[in-house]
Amino acid sequence: MAHEDYADELATLRAQYGTPRLVNFEVEMLPNEFTLVQRSQKQGRRHDVTIFIQYQGKFVVIEKHAYAKTGIVRAPSGGAQPSESLIAAAQREASEETGFDIKIDRFVLEAHVLLKSGNHPAVPWVSYVFLAHVVGGELGAKDLKEISDVQLRSRDELLKDVRPLMLASGLGGFEYRAKMTDAFFEELDALNIPLE
Repeated sequence: MAHEDYADELATLRAQYGTPRLVNFEVEMLPNEFTLVQRSQKQGRRHDVTIFIQYQGKFVVIEKHAYAKTGIVRAPSGGAQPSESLIAAAQREASEETGFDIKIDRFVLEAHVLLKSGNHPAVPWVSYVFLAHVVGGELGAKDLKEISDVQLRSRDELLKDVRPLMLASGLGGFEYRAKMTDAFFEELDALNIPLE
């Protein structure tokens, strides 16, 4: 679904979880990355929900098989299924990718990115980024086909250790994730939101 399709729900989310900071990025992707984006777009999806989950003073992050053992980890994310709300999608993705049941605390970012690759028409994408905390479940991915590991990382580890690896990868998707992570923590600081 496109951003416009969520207009009513977004208004409700802003009222319930706060008005997110709006950020805009442009990212150049490699052809193989862009093919995946085009495939999602053809299926009617141009968005994801990204969830920064607090647990034991750190953040729950995932590692996928495609970049296993590289040191790169990131916040869980995924798309809403047809007729699924963004919050339900965030809760489902968190459960599948981390094993945890979550409660949303704050709507932190609405990140709009223009994904580009060579001469192909650019694809607009939106990430709805939430802060959440654990209310149940156990650490460990249920979706083992997609997720190779689930870890706990501090803010400093994400910004000082993982971020440079993402940027050095040469992949536009990781560049976007690095920029989004920067903006997420900048907004938490601006809002003076205390972490667990």
